[in-house]
Amino acid sequence: MSLTILFPPTLGRVRASARAQLLAETLGRQLGERILVRVARTYAELEEKVLARSVDVAWAPPSICARAEEQKQTILKAVRQGRSMYRSVLVCRQGDNLQIDELSGLRAAWVDPLSTGGHLLAVSLLRQRGHDPRSLFSSQEFHGSYQGAMLSLLRGQADVSSIYAYGTEDVDVRWSLSEHVGASEVQLRGFAFTDESPSDGLIETGSSALAKELVELLLSDPRNRARALLLELIEAETLERAAHNDYWAVRQALVQ
Repeated sequence: MSLTILFPPTLGRVRASARAQLLAETLGRQLGERILVRVARTYAELEEKVLARSVDVAWAPPSICARAEEQKQTILKAVRQGRSMYRSVLVCRQGDNLQIDELSGLRAAWVDPLSTGGHLLAVSLLRQRGHDPRSLFSSQEFHGSYQGAMLSLLRGQADVSSIYAYGTEDVDVRWSLSEHVGASEVQLRGFAFTDESPSDGLIETGSSALAKELVELLLSDPRNRARALLLELIEAETLERAAHNDYWAVRQALVQ
């Protein structure tokens, strides 16, 4: 028997490789089975495999967690800075005095069509303000990662993007930006916040008894080595079980 864990492309293949291998080896020893850790090429591939239950466990953004919730799959939400909720914040270069109702004709850089913090929440906010992103922006490009989208801003290839934030203070935005562009975060600023969304999460698809064993292992022992490695990989403090319909608001954003 083996167990397959799938991670999103935003994790980054280079960043994931060494840590993911160590996670697989540690889990394999603890569960006594072969563990395969993969990184999806796109969010669409990740969603397809989760909904088809062709992987046992997946780390996924809120948009895919929302779909999995409809299928009654088990979800463990990430907790960061003491919170399992976050917002999206629209971002521009530090010297640009952008306002949310003055973005006409600008260029947008997003993470992925299914990225909640890097696309969905931001465009949902724009629609709430009466703006259709398809006609508002002169161009919209998807870069596959937060780092790629932020670098597009820094290089002057785009004018506006979005990133996740765990609060509405400048320090919250700075923390998220520094995670992806390091010291260059001082060249960027946030200028509009969305409503909150549940965080990304670990989905147990229900495809194997071994996956259920893994979930219980991650929840039961805070000192567990495999749990520590997983939390390091996803840069979270802990995990908590999602409540019924936690991702309802995310599903509403998906159908807009």
